[in-house]
Amino acid sequence: MEKKINGRVSEADAGIRLEHFLKNRLHLTKNEISRAKFREKGICVNGERRRISAFLESGDLVEVLLEGRDEFSKSLRISVKDIAVLYEDEDVIIIDKPAGISVHPTGKKDSDTMANRLSFYLQSKGQSSVIRILGRLDKDTSGVLLAAKNRAAATRLERQRETGIFFKSYLAVAENVPDPASGQIHTPLVQDIRLRNRMCTAPKGKRAVTHYETIEAQGNCALLGLRLETGRTHQIRVHMASIGCPLIGDPMYGNGSQAEMNRTALHARSIHFLHPFTGKELLVEAPVPEDMRGLISRQFGLPRTAGPCEKTLTASAPDTALYSCACTHT
Repeated sequence: MEKKINGRVSEADAGIRLEHFLKNRLHLTKNEISRAKFREKGICVNGERRRISAFLESGDLVEVLLEGRDEFSKSLRISVKDIAVLYEDEDVIIIDKPAGISVHPTGKKDSDTMANRLSFYLQSKGQSSVIRILGRLDKDTSGVLLAAKNRAAATRLERQRETGIFFKSYLAVAENVPDPASGQIHTPLVQDIRLRNRMCTAPKGKRAVTHYETIEAQGNCALLGLRLETGRTHQIRVHMASIGCPLIGDPMYGNGSQAEMNRTALHARSIHFLHPFTGKELLVEAPVPEDMRGLISRQFGLPRTAGPCEKTLTASAPDTALYSCACTHT
């Protein structure tokens, strides 16, 4: 999808080089500038293509073409199925992923994933784009899923992930109650050499940090709010199992019991980030799905019409003031 960015040269910036303006005023990376240089009309001043060594004058309009119209996922098949859009603008789109569907294709025959559905959605709006999904979810996990519509947005959001600005908050139901009731799990993770589709804890694995807080406890069951510092594969599932609190319904790291839930009881409740170009703080929530609300109601005696949303939001992300309950209850 085509993406342009522009800026007007102020009196204070008069006389500086175009390259300096691109890096320090438009905040473009070296790679973004390099790619734009080789596009027709990629870097222009007052409508004319210019070298980045050129000097600027007060009032000049600098325009940069960061991505052309012809950049899209050519090999990705479309899946003509609806998606639930939670938020969308010209740079990002956030969708509500249902449980039971993969985020990306894992083989040639796998053509109904969130990426395939998103590709159809964007093409139907005339917004063909490379599908760049940030922060994948397991097939069994429901909830918020963020995609960038252009490379520049994806690059900026990846930087936010590295610095902790971009994060997701989760809702989960676990067997047993954590002790202590809230805390952090700092246990490195690696791929299990015996079963390649599993992860396991290991002293020399990759750094992995999970923050958790018990929202409700009843018998040997706990409703948890969680937030990740790192985004390792199966991180929440492995970490909670490592402290004796596997998630209900988890067939890989739990006891596999399907009595209370026919999938892993994990929902990506919300996502927080700064808009990659405007800097606006965004927090978008996904309604708690029916199966999770049913499980919470049965296990903790909480009415479905007044779920534990307010507590969940406070527990999952105590540092943000943007949270508000946006659940849909029945």
